Amino acid sequence: MTTPMTFGVGKPRNPQGRIRDTEDLGQAIRHRRKKLGLTQVQLAETCQCSPRFIGELERGVAGGNIKQVLYVCQSLGLDLYAKERG
Repeated sequence: MTTPMTFGVGKPRNPQGRIRDTEDLGQAIRHRRKKLGLTQVQLAETCQCSPRFIGELERGVAGGNIKQVLYVCQSLGLDLYAKERG
């Protein structure tokens, strides 16, 4: 039996992988990068951005544009969805 991955302190990840804030997104990106065996530098080279941007993105503090964030997610094989609540 596997234990559910948690994003942030006291915030268990729900089964749907819901992203509630920038920290959740950063944790998802970090988890996937490490699962693929990539360093921040390697991912940055793949995405044509700086390692600093990757680090900030993983910490939930990146001020980059959404296009760059989506490109990083795409490079890691992560899909993002917009879904109506309720």
